[in-house]
Amino acid sequence: MRVLDPAVVAARLALLTRAEAELARGDTVAATDTFDRAAMMLHAPDTEMGLVRAYMQAGQYRRALAFCAHVAGAHLESAPAGALYAWLLRAGGQAAVAERSLQDTLERSPHDPVAFEVRRAFSAPRQVATGLLLQGPHRMAPQALMEGMQAAVPEAARVVSSGVLINEGTMALVPSAVAGLAPSVELWVRNGLGRTTRARVDPVKQGFEALGLSLLRLDAALDGSGTQPMPGRDPFAGSVGFAVEYATSDTAVPAWPSLSQGFFGLVEGNAKLRRLGIEVADGPHGGPVLDASGRLAGIVLQGAGGEALMLPASRWRELVAATPDSSTRDALDANQPGRAARAISVDEAYEHGLRLALQVMVLP
Repeated sequence: MRVLDPAVVAARLALLTRAEAELARGDTVAATDTFDRAAMMLHAPDTEMGLVRAYMQAGQYRRALAFCAHVAGAHLESAPAGALYAWLLRAGGQAAVAERSLQDTLERSPHDPVAFEVRRAFSAPRQVATGLLLQGPHRMAPQALMEGMQAAVPEAARVVSSGVLINEGTMALVPSAVAGLAPSVELWVRNGLGRTTRARVDPVKQGFEALGLSLLRLDAALDGSGTQPMPGRDPFAGSVGFAVEYATSDTAVPAWPSLSQGFFGLVEGNAKLRRLGIEVADGPHGGPVLDASGRLAGIVLQGAGGEALMLPASRWRELVAATPDSSTRDALDANQPGRAARAISVDEAYEHGLRLALQVMVLP
């Protein structure tokens, strides 16, 4: 058989090695092309899982999820392919489907170490890829890509919360307690595409601290393209919403965020915070809240009793615009009467969240 030709085998492996190197340096276009060339030589799960990760690195979650469904279904002999599909489903807010997919994989391959590690990770409120799950070709996390030739995040750094990318990718909002964890202002942020930059606490605190927020300026802007403008008004109670957040970690390993969906809670009087109404895992929070159209509607914060609450975007929008040296401002959707915004699917919401939700890292 041609597939057993040593020259063909060597050529295919060379292409896979090249594609992985291109992916590691963030060249998703080249990596996709190289993986495609390898796929033409052999219909194999390792090549196709590489394509899935290339799509994810480019922020194309819907494309990655659809293709991974093919990989898992066409290669039932590959437990890592089924495990990767389950991982993407759960990250994108489809936990029940993810559980069924993983269970089917484990029934076919009960002793597969990758599927077993995914089962262990799923036992946590938010899954975190460690050890075997960070190896190829099934790697369940983006590559860490430093922007602007910056030095890599120190190994001793850890993920302490989520954050929200604002101001066309030049700033971020994080819970105010996060800045207090970094007295030397050693802060970094990273989006779901793995893009990472150093960040610094903005000295202008007036107004932000009262909201429980800190404003960060990014040393290099992150790509916020494709995200929707902020809504012209806060979402009404009972409407569909999405929250996108990261798990905290003792290391600064890259990760894909986790999406939760639900319905917005009630507004209580003139309180700054409102009930989130979306069930999210406990934690320091800080992730973005999207409305039914995928627009940035607020940020998740922790209430006094530990309950997850939402601070609407309307509370901070003018503060950011008034900050000195703020040369840009997030676009605002006027939401004109008679022009209902288009509702989006959960996988499209996750695609927006990949760019808006940030891992926030500090040195201990």
